[in-house]
Amino acid sequence: MEFQRRKIRTDRLSQYAHRRESFKSFREKLKPSQDFKFFTPKKTIILSAIVAFVMIFTAYKVIKGISLRSVVFSLGKDLQEDDYGHTNILLLGTGGGEHEGADLTDTIIVASINQKTNQVTLLSVPRDFYITDKKVGSTRINNLYHIGKNELGSAELGINMLEEHIKDVTGIQVQYYLKLDFQGFKEIVDALGGVDVNIPEALYDPMYPKGENIGYEILSISAGQQHLDGETALKYARSRHSTSDFDRSTRQQIILYALKETAEQKGVLGDTGKLQDIYDSLQKYIDTDLALREILTLGKIGSQIKRENIVTYRIHDDPAQCGGLLYTPARDLYNGASVLVAARTDNGDIHNLTDIALNHPEIKQSGLKLQILNGTKGIGLAAETKIILNRLCLNVIRFGNGQTKDVPRTTYYLKKDISGSTLEALQKLIPGVVSMQIPPKYLEPQYVSDADIIIELGADYLPRKMKDSFDGIVSLTPTVVSGEAAPKDATTGTGVGTSTAPIGTKTTAPTTKTTTLKTTTPAPTPTTPKKK
Repeated sequence: MEFQRRKIRTDRLSQYAHRRESFKSFREKLKPSQDFKFFTPKKTIILSAIVAFVMIFTAYKVIKGISLRSVVFSLGKDLQEDDYGHTNILLLGTGGGEHEGADLTDTIIVASINQKTNQVTLLSVPRDFYITDKKVGSTRINNLYHIGKNELGSAELGINMLEEHIKDVTGIQVQYYLKLDFQGFKEIVDALGGVDVNIPEALYDPMYPKGENIGYEILSISAGQQHLDGETALKYARSRHSTSDFDRSTRQQIILYALKETAEQKGVLGDTGKLQDIYDSLQKYIDTDLALREILTLGKIGSQIKRENIVTYRIHDDPAQCGGLLYTPARDLYNGASVLVAARTDNGDIHNLTDIALNHPEIKQSGLKLQILNGTKGIGLAAETKIILNRLCLNVIRFGNGQTKDVPRTTYYLKKDISGSTLEALQKLIPGVVSMQIPPKYLEPQYVSDADIIIELGADYLPRKMKDSFDGIVSLTPTVVSGEAAPKDATTGTGVGTSTAPIGTKTTAPTTKTTTLKTTTPAPTPTTPKKK
């Protein structure tokens, strides 16, 4: 079977040095009496940043109430930070159990904490993100911890590899990690007496794995207000058969918010007995390199975090939406495996998104609205810019041609006061001068909008304009040779890749972009253990 190149997912474009401090040695120094059950915060943190703050504050409250509190609080410690003054925690969820895929990190979230503003940004990284590692070769990112622990004999090496690739993918240097077995998630919910969740959309999964390798069961959860026990909440958060991996990420965030609200409504943080139950449930399911004194500091911060100061982002493969910076290549390239690949090979688009998300959270929180106008002779420049900015989660509410096509300089026309931080983020993407005065030409009815900023693209933008990474996305897809039937497109059901032209030749087929291949060798198949 030969291969030819075609654009990926064109049918959807229109739709869319670690300091690891030993808590054990620290605890031994304190030498509590044997009849005192020491609350071990190193073993009591969470599944995500929201639950993290609930549980960290839990540890904080319990420790504060014990007889050794004066000793503990005298040993407080500042959190490690990155160059931007953020503390970044890598939050991992594994399936647990005895099956082969128990150590796959199917939940990967970076929680970035800004202590100065009491803001938290959560960034979800999909488990199927395809990476190449110099130690273990090519695989999905969720497989790194499993390989380190089970094949290289070091769970710490697995964590280190994962942290390295998170930095490469997102540009974020993490200071800490926290790993939670999904069984621990279930125990948290049950320890709270269940969780009240407003289900936005009914979920029906006729093939939810039953047990570890004993077939399937039907999972059906109606829309509306529901009270879920731990097992049902876990199923709701993990189901993916009838939806996508990204829908699952959204459901996980829904459960996490509900957990926080349930804990607050039931006064759990003030109930020492309930806190002890949660601790007892969690200690065997948690692994973290957060030290006691760092947890105490986090507890103080977490108690001050408001819901409106928690913003969430996810990276996915719908290029028409916020965070749509990945694509799904043809499975033939990976021997049938489904993986996700960054549209921009150096992950630059993802780095731009994380810069906006982590370093300029006020953009999303303020609901900043942009209007893009093309003041050049470049065709479609405003539309192309809108698409790129939307993927970076910037809200472009209107776009089109400016009044003239001979504007020399790109200009930001501000309709209200905009922070210097916001302008800094935007001007990294689109350099330009700033004006507080809207020119009369853009006060005319055809240009009036609710935008906070009008960005008029000038001739100086053309040589340095942002490139649409999806314009260059190509994949190896099967070419029909003599006697073969044309394969069907998975979305449209129509025949694709029907050309029999040799690799590297041009074709006039409207949906196919054929170029010379750099290589005809498919990428290595990701090595992933079986899991339920």
